[in-house]
Amino acid sequence: MDMDLDTIEKMLQSVDRQKDPVRWATLANMKGIILSNKGQFKEAESAFIGALNVEDVPLKSKVLINFAKTNFFKKNTSKSLELINRLFDLAKANKKVNLNLFLGYGHLLRGHILYFNKDEKQALSEFKKAEFFFEGTADVRGVGISCMEIARIHIKSRNLTIAWNFLRKAENFLSRLGDEEKLGVAICKGIALYYAGKEEVAMAMLREVYKERE
Repeated sequence: MDMDLDTIEKMLQSVDRQKDPVRWATLANMKGIILSNKGQFKEAESAFIGALNVEDVPLKSKVLINFAKTNFFKKNTSKSLELINRLFDLAKANKKVNLNLFLGYGHLLRGHILYFNKDEKQALSEFKKAEFFFEGTADVRGVGISCMEIARIHIKSRNLTIAWNFLRKAENFLSRLGDEEKLGVAICKGIALYYAGKEEVAMAMLREVYKERE
């Protein structure tokens, strides 16, 4: 359910943090996400820090991922990695709790950070781990995005045969989610075709993609 910031603020004020810490932390996490999307990172950080006091392990994992993403958006990659590592430590300490979905997003985000820092070999390893965890939870978007990122690295390395295998898999998963999700795959396919010496095919395909979106 989508809610605006004012609504969440009112709900937070109506919840007793001591009596219902999970409900309070859930709302604080939502508040942090909205503030982060607005670019109000300092206020978002405050909301996430408050939410992290919750004992509920899946909820704490969700907050850690959102907090890590916020720091990635503000280019504070060291803090983002610190939060991801906290997530991994939390998972190790709670092996009986299924946190595979959050671990998938943790590896995906760490892959993005490593790619951003030009460590493509380690980024590729992280994206493969993300794919593994997402497949275990049947997360369609997660599998699709992971495969697209794996393909992107192989395209850059001119490993086009491997890249095409992952692009097909990414397209298979992301096509279930609508046109927005397919656009990234189409662009990657265009680049792969270009590197394969099929410039005209690549341009024709991309023209069709953008024509459909007009």
